Amino acid sequence: MKFLKLLFNKVIIIVLAFLLQLALLGVVLVYANEYFVVFRILSILLAISCFLSLISKKECPEFKVPWLVLMFAFPVFGAIIYIMCSKPRIRKKDKKRLNKIIEETNKFTKIEDDDKILKRELKNNFGLVKYLKNTTKMQGYFANNLKYFNVGEKFFEDLLIELKNAKKFIFLEFFIINHSHMWDRIYEILLEKVKQGVEVRILYDDMGSLGKVENNFFKKLQKQGINCIRFNPLKPIMTAIYNNRDHRKIMVIDGNIAYTGGINISDEYINLNKRLGHWKDTAIKIEGEGVKNLCALFLQSFDMTAKKVSNYDTYLNTENKVFENSGYVFPFGDGPKPYYKEQIGENNYINIINNAKKYVYITTPYLIIDHNMTTALRNASLRGVDVRIVTPHKPDKKLVFNMTRSNYEYLMEAGVKIFEYTPGFVHAKMFLCDNQVAVVGTINLDYRSLVHHYECGVLIIKDKCLVDIKKDFENIFMVSQKIDKKAFKMNRFQIMLNNILSLFSTML
Repeated sequence: MKFLKLLFNKVIIIVLAFLLQLALLGVVLVYANEYFVVFRILSILLAISCFLSLISKKECPEFKVPWLVLMFAFPVFGAIIYIMCSKPRIRKKDKKRLNKIIEETNKFTKIEDDDKILKRELKNNFGLVKYLKNTTKMQGYFANNLKYFNVGEKFFEDLLIELKNAKKFIFLEFFIINHSHMWDRIYEILLEKVKQGVEVRILYDDMGSLGKVENNFFKKLQKQGINCIRFNPLKPIMTAIYNNRDHRKIMVIDGNIAYTGGINISDEYINLNKRLGHWKDTAIKIEGEGVKNLCALFLQSFDMTAKKVSNYDTYLNTENKVFENSGYVFPFGDGPKPYYKEQIGENNYINIINNAKKYVYITTPYLIIDHNMTTALRNASLRGVDVRIVTPHKPDKKLVFNMTRSNYEYLMEAGVKIFEYTPGFVHAKMFLCDNQVAVVGTINLDYRSLVHHYECGVLIIKDKCLVDIKKDFENIFMVSQKIDKKAFKMNRFQIMLNNILSLFSTML
């Protein structure tokens, strides 16, 4: 019975289907190349065309290298896989819908700020905001109330309270939904809210939740009045679109309260499941006009997936409280090309690093970074900035963990301080700089987050919650192991393996 259940598992079926497609493609290419001269000539022309197309693209070298290696090793096979999987293509109809959705939502989030006021209030940090304004077509906000959660348990308690108080609508967007105590508590409240007439929408990533919820999970919720859909539903067809996952975590309640951070819906995030020791994660809560940006990001993702256009005035034209003596907040989104033209998450991080005067503190579960990020971190340290990076001591993915560690030595040579979180697994994605600037969100320091996934974050400038974030970092350092050459060693096999894998790091 267990064997049959495993055999017909959705994951196994999809993997087998992918492998079968690759095998069939290989057989067809070998056979046709051997018996048809015309096919051989066309194949060579196709390979040359793809090679020239790749080297002419304005992409980072790290993106080009694995495809070039594949094409040199298997010219025809590599060219066909490149065409099929290198980048998703957006249909004209979908592009038109996307432009309409962005245009309509931006009416509520793109209100022209006075740059003179921003320069006066934000001083040296104005450039960080200007970059986000120009790339996201949104704006940041003063007069918000921010609350920082240093563990998932505190966030979860607060979220349950606010869900119970919802009057109009609840929007939830997660990479992972797992059948768990955490989900059961949320689910119970959502069903009650639906009975009260509250609109509930849920968007979850189908691949991220694969094996964690049943295949008809979204249909079950729809029958109970919850408007639930899957992002990029998995099908056994080879396509680049599955490389672009919805890694965002966004919760919006009545347009007045919003959350984001690293926390998904599963018990390890609130330390009820301690397989990896203590799970260190964080979140930020926004009350005020800053909620509009996260609400707009949710609606954009939901409506593009559902292939519809909502009445955005209902959700974005809300009256928000004004909170005095607060800083500046800029929630923003990021995603893959062609939907986003810039790597906003990575460039925002690099801008913070380049702008640092005293220190930059970072937490990330993965450290697989490109040349630009590596250079920024090294340069900051070499000019005297105290750069500290905290990664997990207990890995969730051994292969990725080894690649993370393979980047330590080169950074440490420039004076970057590396710490490993010894109590367990650090999943928080945070930057803190000079007691003035922070980012809390979903964006890891790896290619998946920086290049391939849909992500979001909150840029915080001169807000009182920075004191709490700074205190949390100090506590993290106290329980983490500082890595040095004596504490950190890799054998020759690990070094060789990581050097090979680094060629394909953009695909991991």
